[in-house]
Amino acid sequence: MKLKWLVGLGAAVGLAALVVWLAPAPGGLAVAATPFLALSRVPVPEMPATAADLVQAAPVLERESTAAAVLRAVTTMARPGVMPYVVSAICRRNPEVAGAVVATAIQLQPGDELAFCRAAVCAAPDRVEPVVASACQAAPASFANVAMVAFECRPDADHLILHGLTNALPGLMPYLDQARQPGGTNDFPTLINRTVQLVTDASKAGSGK
Repeated sequence: MKLKWLVGLGAAVGLAALVVWLAPAPGGLAVAATPFLALSRVPVPEMPATAADLVQAAPVLERESTAAAVLRAVTTMARPGVMPYVVSAICRRNPEVAGAVVATAIQLQPGDELAFCRAAVCAAPDRVEPVVASACQAAPASFANVAMVAFECRPDADHLILHGLTNALPGLMPYLDQARQPGGTNDFPTLINRTVQLVTDASKAGSGK
């Protein structure tokens, strides 16, 4: 009799844990114990929308960490080409974490920084400055291409893009200033190309080549 009682108690505890595990979040989304488990239940085409739901369902102060966990889960379950769509979906629904999302995505899939930057800026255009800063911090060698991708998405935000560049890479400031000097240019693509040339020339001079 005592054994049956213990078995019944164990089953009740297990059921209660299952209910908590699947309890709907405030937004109505059933949140699994981990993003991996939640995403494993949906087909790949639905992953971006589900990923955005998971991040939005998290408490505001936990959305960056939740987004990072979601992105890590996606990299283990889907081909690399899925990640930009996930980045886009998360940033569109949760623009406040766009910079952190891009930084994490680049860490997980180095070499795809331009795709992630484009996806984030197009989805959350008001967050262009932190997106550019995060992308440049994570992939400093790609700063010029990051700037141009952001400019393609937000051609009216050249000053914000430059702020993002110099916040991430303060060492670029003197080269940008030199590129703007009399005889220089304020045309954004030309300004970036001129800055790259100045950086390259300085690097060659420093190495004695």
